[in-house]
Amino acid sequence: NRVHTTYPHCRGAKMSTQHIRLDATAAAPPQEPHFEPSPKSLPTTITRVYSINDIPTSFLLQLFSDRIFVSVSQLKGKLGTLLSCNMEYSMIDGSKTYNVTTLLGVRDDALLEVYARQISERIMNLGRAEQWGTAEDGSPAGPSILLGIALDKKGRGRDQETFRTIIDLVIDMYTEGLRIASSP
Repeated sequence: NRVHTTYPHCRGAKMSTQHIRLDATAAAPPQEPHFEPSPKSLPTTITRVYSINDIPTSFLLQLFSDRIFVSVSQLKGKLGTLLSCNMEYSMIDGSKTYNVTTLLGVRDDALLEVYARQISERIMNLGRAEQWGTAEDGSPAGPSILLGIALDKKGRGRDQETFRTIIDLVIDMYTEGLRIASSP
């Protein structure tokens, strides 16, 4: 049984459909297996909203196996500038170097780079090296930090108190995330 439908607005176009009679007793076709991710394979995610200097500030923290994503926004959840911060360890003198790269957004605001570096440095100083392991050369490895930051134009988070408050809240969320991720 075939039905042909002609579409008047498309010259010569026809659609052919075949009607198939379904029998309720017929065996259903095999279905694809349904896979659900293991809860351990999903990132640990924490979201919070705090009022900082009467400005609602939303925070998001996601812990992945190889990196940490942090978002701080005073602009209704907008991502703002996206920065990446990596730590390199010198085998020669044991020093640490933090490299901050602006991936998207404002490139001429040094304060945003200071936020990224300070968050990265504070996380590395928490001493969770056993979680991250070592680099190929045997030096201590650390997670890459991806920071999305959008600060209010009025305050811009430029005063020391706001800066410290934001950094402390991110670190508190990070330690909470570690507790959640390590719980059975």
